[in-house]
Amino acid sequence: MALAEDRCKRIDGTPSLQSGENMNRSEEGLLEGWLLYITNHFTHPVLEAQGASPRHHLARKLAEKGQKMIVFCPLGRHIGSPVRDFVSNIIPRRTVQGNTVYLFPPVIVSPASATTVITLVMATLFILTYLTLTRMRVVAQYSTTMLVGSVGAVIRMLMGVPFVANYGDPDFAREFGLARKAFGFCEDLVMTRQNAHSVVYVDEVVGSYVRNNFPVKNTLFLPNGGYELGFVPPGSRSEGVLKRKKSLGLEGKLCVLYAGQITSVYRLDLLVSSAPGIISHLPSVRFLIIGDGPLLADLRKSVREARLEDYFIFTGSIPYDDLSPYIVLSDLCVQLLNDWCMGTKVVMYMVHRKPVLASGNWYERYRLFLRNNENAFLIPSNPEVLADKIVEILEKPELLERVGESAWRTVMPYTWDRHVEETLRLLREAACSR
Repeated sequence: MALAEDRCKRIDGTPSLQSGENMNRSEEGLLEGWLLYITNHFTHPVLEAQGASPRHHLARKLAEKGQKMIVFCPLGRHIGSPVRDFVSNIIPRRTVQGNTVYLFPPVIVSPASATTVITLVMATLFILTYLTLTRMRVVAQYSTTMLVGSVGAVIRMLMGVPFVANYGDPDFAREFGLARKAFGFCEDLVMTRQNAHSVVYVDEVVGSYVRNNFPVKNTLFLPNGGYELGFVPPGSRSEGVLKRKKSLGLEGKLCVLYAGQITSVYRLDLLVSSAPGIISHLPSVRFLIIGDGPLLADLRKSVREARLEDYFIFTGSIPYDDLSPYIVLSDLCVQLLNDWCMGTKVVMYMVHRKPVLASGNWYERYRLFLRNNENAFLIPSNPEVLADKIVEILEKPELLERVGESAWRTVMPYTWDRHVEETLRLLREAACSR
């Protein structure tokens, strides 16, 4: 099996960890062997978002702790144009960073995920062959979504390697037709056949769906986001925040922020539709849109056609590590979806002590991590409701502050170290049950 190999090449921007840098493995609760970490975060169409993904951060923290890992990417990786993606993914690649081996199988990558099934079959055969030939002592597996979890389920069936799955995004509510049937097959492979020892869920509605529809004995909630222990956001009067506020023309303005992907999943059209009603009550409001994606041009066009160019500010993509000043200068942060009210950006906003307004048709089903009017504002996906709620919130500065502080208290326990500890605990339990 010929592999293109880069040794100690930093592909994710983090320092390589060499053996012996960390504490004794047993003291850290690490696995005594290799962890197969099955992920899809390199497939994100926005390159900056690949490094911001919770899947990336969990793998990074596991590596920092000293856990030996094979980070396996069965769906390949996105690096640029469709042609470059197709060509670069045909050749298998193995990249080593200290205790971590990044493994990219030969796969066929095409636009609109047209070859996903073929890709998963190719990737599964590749990793089975790789593990057989190398005889690496893999003692547990972790997958970041149900789709790539199907690979872990096959390995569990054929090689007996214990497996912990993260359900990921609510694809059961987003896929239809043949795509939903294919996704249902992955769910059954992982959960109905009980190949996963435990299932992690990032949203309480998703957790209820898993428990009510599958014979899963062990489930655990971990939000799809976290923060580094000791992190303190910049002050609202800090130089960096004031500089950006001035450069964006936001001095003396009320700022509603969206930071994330600009794709069909995210209902930024609701923000455009609701903007005139908001502006009529609050002429000083501005909408700051940070991010990139395939629908950015369409969004800009909608803003122009509505003659709202003076009220919408587009920055394009901003590196994850540079986002804090932009979040701090905002007054209200939004998450706009059709289904759930969670998401990575929700946790990111909460870490910055900012009030979050999240729209989604599941808005009435949250009682635990998100609590309406206590640590977040939850509403249906409706432009009139969105407009009324934004006006109501922005007219009450004391409400903004109270909800922002409550949001911080809610998310405070979920450091990336906590994510690692809980994940390793589940993996150790799975390994012991073998």
